[in-house]
Amino acid sequence: MASLRTSSRWIARHLASRRSLRYSSTDALDEPGKFVSGLTKEKLQENPGIAEFLKSNFGEGAAAQDGVTIPLEVLKEYGYDESDLAAPDGKQYGDPREDKGMGNEEQQALNIRKVATFLREEQGTPACDGLRENFWIPGMLYGSDPTQGIISTDKSTRVMLKTPWAELQRELDRYHRRFESRVYDLTIYEDESDVDGRTVRVLPRDVQRHPVQGKIYCANFLRYHAGRPIKLPIVYINKEESPALKRDGYIIPVNKHVECLVEEGVPIPEALELECSGLKLKDVIRLDRIIFPDGVRASRRVNPETFVVGPVAGGRGGATAADGEGAEDQAA
Repeated sequence: MASLRTSSRWIARHLASRRSLRYSSTDALDEPGKFVSGLTKEKLQENPGIAEFLKSNFGEGAAAQDGVTIPLEVLKEYGYDESDLAAPDGKQYGDPREDKGMGNEEQQALNIRKVATFLREEQGTPACDGLRENFWIPGMLYGSDPTQGIISTDKSTRVMLKTPWAELQRELDRYHRRFESRVYDLTIYEDESDVDGRTVRVLPRDVQRHPVQGKIYCANFLRYHAGRPIKLPIVYINKEESPALKRDGYIIPVNKHVECLVEEGVPIPEALELECSGLKLKDVIRLDRIIFPDGVRASRRVNPETFVVGPVAGGRGGATAADGEGAEDQAA
């Protein structure tokens, strides 16, 4: 019981000390991007149905929040009152917290989020281990960017970084394995006193974890520009329209991503949709079933004739369904 009380007091003290969190309560129709990524006021005006959906599901004054809140009753039980939990700006502990990864309207329109990081002077394994113990994740910024005249062969273009663990974990919790398929605006600060920083558009790369504990060990960032290939994951749609998949059939994934090029100013999709309508047992799914949004195309390294998403497999249920529908088509 004593250890539980000590742990609870530590958690309460830790959460109460997080002064840097921003709090807000907002209307879903005023700032729709906080509720649906990439949604803007202009899109709401073009489609009243989406506005009605937001109003009916979120209502006015809804809170877009992120994080965990311990009830005040629990905190008071361990000796904390409201005055101990007040933030410097007058906000109270438990008020809705804004998603710190949400960018401005321009970033939301391009489906780009933001991450903060700091310059790193520490080098070597012992120094990096010390950073990890203090919740800093070592990494580096690298890669070429023709738009900025940066060449990757020049070693001086590599920038050593240390990223707060909370910044990376927030995005990993949200996107999981799709984290490295997303584009971010990385703000690099010289130190914790720096308030301006400089912003670089990047792709996360080589996110390494501890083999047993699963903790983040390293996270690098690759400079991104409109001509750089990006691997987008594949998601299946309309599976209920497939005779094989709607029973006990399934797709054996050979390729789970497609290397794509996204034009300048085009929103970067989170995934590519694969149309499953009419798929039968033993069908081989190729590139022609993938739906590419406007401004997004497969890179030159993807050969449409040889690229395979995977075959359709399954048990007798899928085969029977396919044979049955084939007989119905012949009879018709």
